[in-house]
Amino acid sequence: MISQNIKSFTISLFSSFKFLYFQLKKKRDYVIYSESHNYKLDYIDLLDNLIKKPFITSIITSDLNEFYDLKKNNYDVYYIGKGLIRVFVFNFISCKYMIMTMTDIGNHLKKSFFCDNYVYFFHCMHSTHKIYTPKAFDNYDIIFCIGSFQTNEIRKNENVNNLPKKKIIETGYFYLDNLARNSNKELINKNTILFAPSWNYNEDNLFNKQGCSIIENLLNNKFNVIFRPHPEIIKRNKSNYEQVLKKFINNKNFTLDINASNIYSMENASLLITDNSSISIEYSFVFYRPVIFIDYKDKIHNKNFHLIDRSSFEDKFKKEIGLSISSKDIKRLNFICRETIDNYKINIDKIEIFKKKFLTNISKSSQVAAEFLIKNNK
Repeated sequence: MISQNIKSFTISLFSSFKFLYFQLKKKRDYVIYSESHNYKLDYIDLLDNLIKKPFITSIITSDLNEFYDLKKNNYDVYYIGKGLIRVFVFNFISCKYMIMTMTDIGNHLKKSFFCDNYVYFFHCMHSTHKIYTPKAFDNYDIIFCIGSFQTNEIRKNENVNNLPKKKIIETGYFYLDNLARNSNKELINKNTILFAPSWNYNEDNLFNKQGCSIIENLLNNKFNVIFRPHPEIIKRNKSNYEQVLKKFINNKNFTLDINASNIYSMENASLLITDNSSISIEYSFVFYRPVIFIDYKDKIHNKNFHLIDRSSFEDKFKKEIGLSISSKDIKRLNFICRETIDNYKINIDKIEIFKKKFLTNISKSSQVAAEFLIKNNK
């Protein structure tokens, strides 16, 4: 482990020095920052659209595996780790547009004086005022929104908190377009359930309190279970996560999915169970299959969200498209799942109407974003 850490540090030190040295020669047009390989499919279409033009476009990542993956595909990529080297790079990065899906820039990591514009894009289909921290988007210059509901929320937040107005471009949702284009909608296993709990700052959450019970109930009743924990669960709830693995990893009907892409799991599942995860919306919008929400505890990371709006996009989705059950019904979960799989008639037209009501530029979001960036690159 020590030798691996030394190797990682050495690579990040050399790669970061190389990145900063080359930017002294010529300022980069676009830099995309990725916290981990889990976000690759969120930005890869935008990246591919940008590198078609004669601009200097680079990726910096805090994930060594992502670095190797992108490097072998000839992208201009640099590994900066997650420690002091990343802090140093962020302080001195020089570019016209710094593009990321990491919230709270300027609150935790400083903004560089040599960066002209900080651009945020979303990696989930949620409202901006409820599951995010209060100042999550305050310090960005440009926001790529997935629809007008996010625009309205950001504008309301600016008014409530007397903030400068950002430039907002309603690009649509990059990952949804990538998922729709690259997934097999016909592949399905009727007996397979995808359990994808969300992460939460609150330790009293569905995964911590009832994750084991949910998986055990389904496995005992002959379902195949794909368990896909959010990366933050693995980081923040490590002991509970390891308890789940110890208990179920040798069960032939249990599959752990911690891959960067969640496409395989969604393709195979005939039903998805979650509490608050946005994978539910992606799953419904692309595969048109049922989602069961277990109402254990709402995900609220901004206690003053009601000052913007008491409702949210995800609340509306739960109410109009999803199937919600009480956490008290977990003992009956196997019966509910079987009945849902056997009898649920998905209303494709209703989902399409809902999708088109809230999302913009469906199927062309990354092109719209790239066109804006290229047009405004002066």
